Amino acid sequence: MLVIRRREGEAVLIGEGIEVRVLETAGGRVTLGITAPKDVVILREEIRLAAEENWAAARAVTPKRLRSVLARWRGGEGSPSSVSRIFRSLR
Repeated sequence: MLVIRRREGEAVLIGEGIEVRVLETAGGRVTLGITAPKDVVILREEIRLAAEENWAAARAVTPKRLRSVLARWRGGEGSPSSVSRIFRSLR
């Protein structure tokens, strides 16, 4: 890992088209501005981790279990309380 110190207004260049600039530092927090090509995906770490956890949870639901939930849903159990009950049954 490369560690670089920067002050407000200073930037770091990554490759040809990515710039990370320190916009503000206040109260132990840093505000960064990132300029990058549109095809470069930029995510906060916690967002990426949450997405990975969601995908793992979705993969854990078997087709049989999903068919069972859909059958109950289509069977007229569409009220908010029954919907909550269905989703709790997936846990």
